[in-house]
Amino acid sequence: MIDKAVILSTGDELTTGRVVDTNSATIADRLFAAGVEVAAVLKVGDDREKLLWAFGQARGLGDLIIGTGGLGPTADDLTTEMVGKFLGRSLKQDQAVAAALKQRFAARGIAWTENNLKQALFPEGATIIPNPVGTAPGFRVELGQGQTLIWLSGVPREMIAMLNETVMPWIAEQKGDAARIAACAFKIHGLTESKLDDLVKPVKLGTYAKLSFRAHFPDLTLGLTVSGGAAREKDFTEIRQQLRQILGPYIYAEGDATLEEVVGRLLLDRHQSLALAESCTGGLISQRITRIAGSSAYYLGGAVTYSNDAKVSFLGVQPATLEKHGAVSRETALEMSQGIRERTGADIGLSVTGIAGPSGGSAAKPVGTVWVSVAMKTFHEARLFQFHGERERVILGASQAALNWLRRCLA
Repeated sequence: MIDKAVILSTGDELTTGRVVDTNSATIADRLFAAGVEVAAVLKVGDDREKLLWAFGQARGLGDLIIGTGGLGPTADDLTTEMVGKFLGRSLKQDQAVAAALKQRFAARGIAWTENNLKQALFPEGATIIPNPVGTAPGFRVELGQGQTLIWLSGVPREMIAMLNETVMPWIAEQKGDAARIAACAFKIHGLTESKLDDLVKPVKLGTYAKLSFRAHFPDLTLGLTVSGGAAREKDFTEIRQQLRQILGPYIYAEGDATLEEVVGRLLLDRHQSLALAESCTGGLISQRITRIAGSSAYYLGGAVTYSNDAKVSFLGVQPATLEKHGAVSRETALEMSQGIRERTGADIGLSVTGIAGPSGGSAAKPVGTVWVSVAMKTFHEARLFQFHGERERVILGASQAALNWLRRCLA
């Protein structure tokens, strides 16, 4: 029975801080949803003695050890060798994996070197875990006394594919339904953490349900977990619906969708096109929109009009408006959104103008002052937002606020 797990992340790049370890967080989240407690997360560099120490520590703390990294062909990829040494087992080459590696290299026209066969070595008795998006397969090996060690690629996209397709289904089989945890996460914009906590206080959870809060500027995530498997499915559904009713328009997604993905789907569903006029965000909103595959179906283009002259030349903002109200004003934002809409022929024009700092603010318009405007056929309005913090924080906050207001206008 799998009750407790230990996560091992290996690599000098992790222990020196050059790379942020996202693998352990992803694995821990998935294990929790499967009803497995994470007893510890260990990070060690590419060092034989330290790896042996980590294996020993992990074996004393959990029923399941899940590790990542060190499965490649280079000299510092030590994991498989050290697992074999730790268990006292020899390494054997899997001929099918070796052949698949050679075929993959040949198909891509990449020069083959013999050190790649290192990725076809596995501890004796191991079960191979396929890597559907990379060259290095992982493996699962029984340690005895009900303990299991699983090792996956350290490349995040490869690790996630292996986790989803092979590891989590295997864990689910071992756990059974009663231990399963139903979970969902709401992405929220426009509330403080304290206000969110206050709004959800009336929800009755019982001993089997839990809410978790995570602040990650410029948003919040509210997580719901309900333990008990199929017997608690009705409770999970009812609590989730209560949260939807209470939080309503503040929820922009449930799951992993980004705000730009949500906006893109709304534009597609409504057969609407979008154009952007950005000042203080410097093209960030356009970049976020266009990073979504298929965005050409609804995004026509945009203009980064940082100077007053550019606002006049490219968007048709009136010089008198700029002289009387300034570049950061409701009036200018309105003319920017209408100007980009008219010049591109888009159904919707979205504009942003503000003071990102650290200089340029005043008592009347402090740093962090941002105006956002949306222009549609039957709707043309602007809203004032006030952000605090360093320049990048203001720019990110402004981009998120603009996309979220557009989402609410579309919805």
